[in-house]
Amino acid sequence: MLGRDATTALAAVAPLVQAARQAAPHELTPAVAHLAPAIGAAPVPFVAATAATAAGALVELGGQPGPLTRVVLERLSSALTGTHAFLDVWLAAAGGRPLPERNQLDMAAATAVLTGAVGMERATPLLAAWRDAPHWALAAVACLHHAEARAQLGDRAAWTAQVDPLHSAAPAFLRLILALRIVDEHLLVLHRPTGRGAMVYVSGVADNFQLQTLLADALVGAGLVPGDRPDQRWVAAFRHGPDGTELEHVDDYFHLTDATGATMRNEAGPADIAVVSGSRVLVLDEARYSRHWRPGRRFPIPAQVRVDRILTQQEVDAWMGYIPPPSAD
Repeated sequence: MLGRDATTALAAVAPLVQAARQAAPHELTPAVAHLAPAIGAAPVPFVAATAATAAGALVELGGQPGPLTRVVLERLSSALTGTHAFLDVWLAAAGGRPLPERNQLDMAAATAVLTGAVGMERATPLLAAWRDAPHWALAAVACLHHAEARAQLGDRAAWTAQVDPLHSAAPAFLRLILALRIVDEHLLVLHRPTGRGAMVYVSGVADNFQLQTLLADALVGAGLVPGDRPDQRWVAAFRHGPDGTELEHVDDYFHLTDATGATMRNEAGPADIAVVSGSRVLVLDEARYSRHWRPGRRFPIPAQVRVDRILTQQEVDAWMGYIPPPSAD
């Protein structure tokens, strides 16, 4: 159990993380499962959040998140709500001062501001949320490396709406925004120049740099798109690493839009593709510019892009009837 004494509780967690670095991945899963209920029941918010970060480290080292995911997502949702409430009070009461850092000195000053504005009883949970939310975000990112954890997100758009406005409030929130872009589902892909289309399963892909290369490999490999497949070293790097590779730049293959005609930037991800009639619809045109980037993944998780079904010409024609023509921009 993680008690009320923060020093004692955190001292008990730290050796576990150190020992985990020497353990085999399969040995870490029981440790994560043991920590999860203790984190959920921890009476001190800072202890729970810090222990969750430690448990997330075990997941990143190879443990399965299991019951940790539910605990982290529940606490993260509450912390994000509290963070937004903290910001509302701070902006109204702080007289234009910059947001506080999450260190002892700044948090003491923030306590004085919020207590003066709304009283100690209301200020205390808001201060805790501001301080602890990045810990919960990092723990969530670790869990979201796994498809079974991503399946527990529920309304992904609601999560994104909560986190997006906080992107500059802590680096952990930006990492979480990127993790929320990963989907594990079929995309309906239409290649406008050839009038061909397919249902393509996408998993573990965090941005459209990665998607472009793996999609080109899958579509050319299936004979749906003419041309040469991407360099297989690039494909391997985008699928399973190594990350930070010194391979030469990767070429742009397509201009991406969704079913509404909106351009899908390479910095965006699969979850940003609009859903129409139950499917994310991605339209491919010839690349408009010569753009290049280095191969590599946002997260150290395996990625998969595969053609599962080639659409009939009738299906393609029906979908293309709803798709606006390519824009000139």
